Amino acid sequence: TLDADTIAEQARHILEDVPITAWKVGFLGSAEGVSAVAEVLSDYPDVPLVAYLPSVAWLDEEQQQSYLDSFRELILPQTHVLVGNHKTLSDFLLPDWDNDRPASPRELAVAAAQHGTGHVLVTGISLPNQFIDNVLATAQGPITGEKFERFEVSFVGAGDTLSAALAALLSVGAEIHTAVGEALSFLDQALDAG
Repeated sequence: TLDADTIAEQARHILEDVPITAWKVGFLGSAEGVSAVAEVLSDYPDVPLVAYLPSVAWLDEEQQQSYLDSFRELILPQTHVLVGNHKTLSDFLLPDWDNDRPASPRELAVAAAQHGTGHVLVTGISLPNQFIDNVLATAQGPITGEKFERFEVSFVGAGDTLSAALAALLSVGAEIHTAVGEALSFLDQALDAG
């Protein structure tokens, strides 16, 4: 893991020369890494941020808690679209959920909106007959989504690929509902080809 000062220094060097029209962040290493990145992002409030939250279950409990607390406090308020697996987002946004049914994308979006996030793209929602749903939602409700047949293999990096594709599409001015559809289609093709 890079230390926080190095992260910020590298970002600032690049930003001196390169115009930015969208951001994508994934796992940021540590609570300190989250803080360093959030500080850089705060200088560009009008640039849309796509934030991908992977499962951090492999970190020890204290590291998990400090990372997720920092992400919630520093990244979510700047996030245009939060991307994550249904279970990961449910555990993060609604840790005290005790309903028998899973939280809906809208309920996750309501929880994210309380921290300043405009949209959530919830992936990996289990459906009958080996299908999965992926839904973009706001606190007002679902906006768009795509269902895909589940692949019988596991992948590493699918969420990062999806969120990077989404950020790339937003960076060239695509409307969010169109960008989500194209990004999901790209991911499906990439996984199929993989």
